[in-house]
Amino acid sequence: MTKVPRAVRGLVERRWRPRRALRRPRSGLVAVVLGIALGTAACGSGPAQIGPARADAAIGHAFATLFDFSNHSVEAKTAVVQDGSTLHTAIAEALSSSLAKEAAGAKVSAVRLLAKTSCTQAALPSPCAKVTYNLLGPSGTPLFTTPSIGYAVGVGGHWLVAKSTICGLLELFYSVSGHHGLPPGC
Repeated sequence: MTKVPRAVRGLVERRWRPRRALRRPRSGLVAVVLGIALGTAACGSGPAQIGPARADAAIGHAFATLFDFSNHSVEAKTAVVQDGSTLHTAIAEALSSSLAKEAAGAKVSAVRLLAKTSCTQAALPSPCAKVTYNLLGPSGTPLFTTPSIGYAVGVGGHWLVAKSTICGLLELFYSVSGHHGLPPGC
């Protein structure tokens, strides 16, 4: 084993000291930057800050609430629809129909968050999402062989069923029920 002269050991030790000293401020700087980033993210509002998994759950809940016709609360339904208060009358009519007994909810199978330009092209505010879902019958099985496509929009920090999605379905209900024209609010 070779003996290292004291002068060389001193240089090596001095060389390492500045690096160790630099590490502490860097880790502190990293902590400050992360703290600012997390604080800024927490201060944001709206669905744009909600991760895809949370958006999926919120959108799934909105669709399930709207299409659970065993629950006849019009207020619960309008609360999960974009501009839902304008659809109060049309939703109340749909709930009082004998057709309402056929649907017991909806199961969302896919949610794809869309870019702002795609939302604009679909005539929706941003943020928005394209939703693939199945309307469920009383036994919990899908009513149709192919899933339906609809949209959800982020409004005031909440994901809601897009008005265009429910209006399309209400128009079908109107035509089957013998009504003419558009449902009220659509």
